[in-house]
Amino acid sequence: MKFEQLYADRARCMKTSAVREFFKLTEQPDVMSFAGGFPSADFFPMDKVNEVLSALIAEEGRFALQYGATEGYGKLRGYIAEKMTKEGAPCTAEQILITNGSQQGMDLVSKLFVNTGDVVLVEEPGYVGGLGAIYNYEADRVPIPLDDDGIRTDLLAACLRKLKLENRLPKFIYLVPNFQNPTGVCMSLERRRELLALARQYNFLILEDNPYGELRYEGEAIPSIKSMDTEGRVIYLGSFSKTFSPGIRVGWLMAEPEIIAKLSSAKGSTDLCSNSLGQRLAYRFAASGYIEKHVASLLPRYQERRDLMLDCMEKYFPPGVKWTRPQGGFFIWVTFPHGMSAHEILLKAIEQKVAFVDGAGFFVNDNGRNTARFSFSEASPDKIRKGIAILGEILEAEMAVACKKEKTA
Repeated sequence: MKFEQLYADRARCMKTSAVREFFKLTEQPDVMSFAGGFPSADFFPMDKVNEVLSALIAEEGRFALQYGATEGYGKLRGYIAEKMTKEGAPCTAEQILITNGSQQGMDLVSKLFVNTGDVVLVEEPGYVGGLGAIYNYEADRVPIPLDDDGIRTDLLAACLRKLKLENRLPKFIYLVPNFQNPTGVCMSLERRRELLALARQYNFLILEDNPYGELRYEGEAIPSIKSMDTEGRVIYLGSFSKTFSPGIRVGWLMAEPEIIAKLSSAKGSTDLCSNSLGQRLAYRFAASGYIEKHVASLLPRYQERRDLMLDCMEKYFPPGVKWTRPQGGFFIWVTFPHGMSAHEILLKAIEQKVAFVDGAGFFVNDNGRNTARFSFSEASPDKIRKGIAILGEILEAEMAVACKKEKTA
C-alpha cells in the first residue's frame, strides 16, 4: 500500500534527527561514542533509587501506578514552584505544567503558537530536538548565529528590523542559554538583557530551555532570562533528565496561568498525563534534598571528563582544528578547517569504532559541514583518551591529503 497520499501536509516536514541515528552505536560496548548527549549511567544513584522506589511503592503504590492529573502531581508542581522562586523567578504551582521531559514542552508550545508559515527564531547552530519540534508545525525557522557569548543580539536586532518591514514578526525565539546544545557556550548577562528588550520592542515570546544550567563546573552562575522577565513573555523549560534520570521522563514548563491552561488542554489530548510513578519518584528525591546532593557529586565527575577531553584535543588534534571550552554542560563544539567534511571524517571514524555527531543537522539550512558536536558526559576516561587519539590520527591524515591537493592544484 502507498501511504504518501494519505499523510497530512505537515508529515512532509517530519524527519529523523541526525543525532538519534547514532544512538544505536552507543549500545555497542566496543564503540567509543561521543555522539549522544546522555548523562552517564555510571553516575545513576542506583542504591538510592532502589530504596526510595521501594518505599514509594509500599506507601503510595495504588496512586503511583494510576493515571494522574494532566497538569502533573501537585506536590511536585509545588516543589518546582518553590525551586523557581528561590532561583529568582517567583511563581506558584498553577504556573507549572509537568511534561514528558522538556522535549514535550517544545512540542506543546509549538502546537499552541505556530501556524503554517509563522516565523520562529532559533539559534544557529541549535538543538535538533527544538528545531524539529518547531519544524513539525510548519514554521519558518529563521536562524540567528552564535558566538562565545551566545546568540548575536546585534544580528538579531537587524533580523527583526528586516522582518518588521516584511510584516513577518516572529511568534517566539527558542534558545538554550546555559551551556548550549550543541556548542556548550553560555549566553552572557548583557545579551540576556538585550534579548528581553528586543522581545518587548517587537512583541514576541522567549522559549528558554535550561536542561544544563545546574551543571556548571566553573565561573559564576548567570540569572535565567525568566528571572528578569516582568511581563510573562518568557516560557521556561526545565528537566530532571540531566540532574537525575532521563528514563523517568519528567520535565516541566513554567508560564503564565493562561498559557498553562491552554498547554494543559493540548497535553491532555496528547498523552492524558505524564508518568505518575516517575513524578512521585522525582518529588521524593527532590523534596528530601537528595537531588541537590546528587548534583553536587556529579559536578567533579563531569568536570574531570570535560577537562580530559579538552586536554586530549589539545594533545592529539592538529593545528587548524578549533573547539569551544565550555564552563558546564555536556558538549564541546569542534570546527574543522574550511573545506573539510565532518561527515566524511565521521565515516572514517566509525570504521575504527569512534562516533561523534557531524554538525550539519544543527543548522536550519544544512550549513556547518565542517563542524561537529562531541559529548564528554557518557564516555569513560579510557574511551575519551583512546577515541580522541584515533580521531587525531584521522584528522592528521585528512589534512595532509588536503594540503597535498592544494599544492598540486
